[in-house]
Parts: sequence; C-alpha cells; structure tokens
Amino acid sequence: MSGQCVRIEVLVADSPEDAPLVESDSRVDVSVNGQMYPTAKLTDGRYVAWWFEPTAPAVDSSITTEWVAAPTRYLAAVTLGELWENPATFETLTKA
Repeated sequence: MSGQCVRIEVLVADSPEDAPLVESDSRVDVSVNGQMYPTAKLTDGRYVAWWFEPTAPAVDSSITTEWVAAPTRYLAAVTLGELWENPATFETLTKA
C-alpha cells in the first residue's frame, strides 16, 4: 500500500470578494448522513461545499463565508459535515 496525499482546503472569507470562483450552474446538493450540503465545481476542477442546510445561499452570497474545497463533491461535503460536527477542529484549522 502506498500513501497518497489528498489536498483539502478550508476557506474562510474576509470579505464577499473572497468567494471561490465556481463554474456557473454547477451546484449539486449532496446528502451525507441525512444532511444536505450544496456543492459546486470550482473553475480549477476541484469542488467546494458550503453551509449546512438545503436552503443555503449561493456560493458567492455575501453571507456565505466558509467553504471546504476538495477533489470530489462528496469529499468536500463530508469534510464540511465533520467540521460542523466538531467546531473546535474547524476553529483550529482556520486560525491565522
């Protein structure tokens, strides 16, 4: 078995202009353990998940300030779900 590194980023906006660039009309909501997470395809080919309710605002809405970017929609959504379940981990990862 060989080890591989999968890059997952936690993004936090300082301003509305910090929203990640996504392909238009690429939003798909993904179910993880009964919760829905909106995801979208980033312009660099990765995927991003944000918020934690099916009524989430748009990825570039001024009230959307936290995202998880990963190679797949599901990986982005499940990582975001785990971080929401353990806010202390989220805070540790996003400290400057």
